[in-house]
Amino acid sequence: MKKATKLIALAAMSLTLVLSGCGNGSGNGNGNSASTKNESKQGESQKNVTLRMSYWAGSQLTVDKNNAVIELFQQKYPHIKIEAEYYSADAYNDKINVQAASNSLPDIIRVDYTQIKNYVNKGLLMPLDDYIKDQTINMEGVAEVNMKGGMMDGKTYGINIGNNALVMFYDQDKLAEAGIEPPTPDYTWEQYEADLRTAKDKLGIYGDTHLAREHFEVWLRQHGKKLYNDDQTALGYEDDQPFIQFMEQQIRWQKDGLITPTSVELEIRGLEDGPFPKGQSAFGGYSYWSNQADIMETQLGKAVGMAMYPGSGDGKGMYMKPSFFHGVWSGSKHPKEAAMFIEFFTNNIDAAKSLNAYFGMPYHPNLVAEMQSTFSETQKRVSSYLQMVEQHSSEIDPPAPVAGMEISKLFTNIASEIFFEQITPEAGAAKFREG
Repeated sequence: MKKATKLIALAAMSLTLVLSGCGNGSGNGNGNSASTKNESKQGESQKNVTLRMSYWAGSQLTVDKNNAVIELFQQKYPHIKIEAEYYSADAYNDKINVQAASNSLPDIIRVDYTQIKNYVNKGLLMPLDDYIKDQTINMEGVAEVNMKGGMMDGKTYGINIGNNALVMFYDQDKLAEAGIEPPTPDYTWEQYEADLRTAKDKLGIYGDTHLAREHFEVWLRQHGKKLYNDDQTALGYEDDQPFIQFMEQQIRWQKDGLITPTSVELEIRGLEDGPFPKGQSAFGGYSYWSNQADIMETQLGKAVGMAMYPGSGDGKGMYMKPSFFHGVWSGSKHPKEAAMFIEFFTNNIDAAKSLNAYFGMPYHPNLVAEMQSTFSETQKRVSSYLQMVEQHSSEIDPPAPVAGMEISKLFTNIASEIFFEQITPEAGAAKFREG
């Protein structure tokens, strides 16, 4: 068996063992959901209810933001009390596993995209479709691409709280000086290469950096393929030609001096570092996300342009990245009230103002419109960009397996060997597949 596949398979097996014994509560969830509906008709919704909620936090600001929404919710629904518990990101999933094994999970569970499939497969989350249908959770008018990440087998198990997307920043002043038209949704890879060349010829600067693993993922999607298979057990493509072509074009750009040398890129130490935030390149495609626009604009002291990756006009390549999901434990005794809290956290204007896009930009059409008056100018630009991406996106790929970090490092190391001309793209493709 080839080593790259082994890495993924072993990680998937490890996760399965960690989660073993966590399939409690799916039967309880179905019964409780029905009984809650009946009790609701008899006025149960106004009886005092206490809900537990779990989430991860890496800073006090995350805790403060979460507590602020809870306080607003309890003001609106004084008969519902929320008891929140949080853990560090490293400890969070372990805590969920322990609670699942003892049948004591919180009613409201915060779930990362990388974990939601595992949670659903173990029966930890209940479908939310009935609550969406009766608009306890109001998803009316929401584009399907914003819902897909929380769906399995046609059922919705998680509600996305906010969005981010990959972005190619560009310096509007430099493009204007060079006579380069700003990228549109129909921007092609051929035009991108031409613009890199123009930036070099007219301004004497590099156009951009080398492309990274995130670009390769979008590149694969544009070619009807994906990085990992649905089971997270192997690479999601068999034909290595897309990998080879992805590397070959960069070697061409590198030889023509259109992009920065790999040696320069290896010295990048953070988001504030690198050619684009230092004003040394026309484009900034260095694995940036839309929520990093404020960092770029602060560094450059001006507004930056935001474009999708080249070749994304047909809607195949780009995708919306949910910041996280809220789900309801399948064994909750109060799923209706838990759904009410998820609705409030996701779609209430006061909650949205309090969060101020801290957990990702809101996507519900009504909320986006209402938030415009409170957004900063940068947030308005990000919101506008995400609306464009939403119109040119397809369903997000399956999450990376537990070995995803190792696979990403492998990709980066092999790419460096190719760009330093130690191996050919063909050899690199084979090496990536074999590990």
